Amino acid sequence: MDMHVYMGYCGWEAFKTLAHNYFLVDDHPLFPEIRQLLAGVEATPAEVSEMLLRCEDAGVALRGLAELLKEKKKQEARRDGQQQQ
Repeated sequence: MDMHVYMGYCGWEAFKTLAHNYFLVDDHPLFPEIRQLLAGVEATPAEVSEMLLRCEDAGVALRGLAELLKEKKKQEARRDGQQQQ
């Protein structure tokens, strides 16, 4: 039997859980930016986890995640612009 499980995209609450699990942080200066980016970008929890696992330093990992989300936002904007043409 096949079963489909909808996982959805990573929202703010899921991100906070991942950040706490990986780095034991509940707040960071990059959190507001990441929260805003997550609200406008489709990123899976696996993509977010992958970025957080790349470095043991929370600041470095969170900066990498912010850059990934910015790039995804640019890609989605380009794709939306092409679809409107």
